Amino acid sequence: MFDVTLLFIIAFAGGIITITGFIVILARRISEPKKALQQRIGNLEEEVWKLKNQK
Repeated sequence: MFDVTLLFIIAFAGGIITITGFIVILARRISEPKKALQQRIGNLEEEVWKLKNQK
């Protein structure tokens, strides 16, 4: 009986770890494009500022 309980606990813990990993990977994929877009916007704003101050 102890062996079955131990296997169930290990399987449950593995399932929770798998679900957590899946959520983390999904969150990273969602946030990566936003970070890249924010960086591009920052670069463009800096370039516009430089062009305005050249005159």
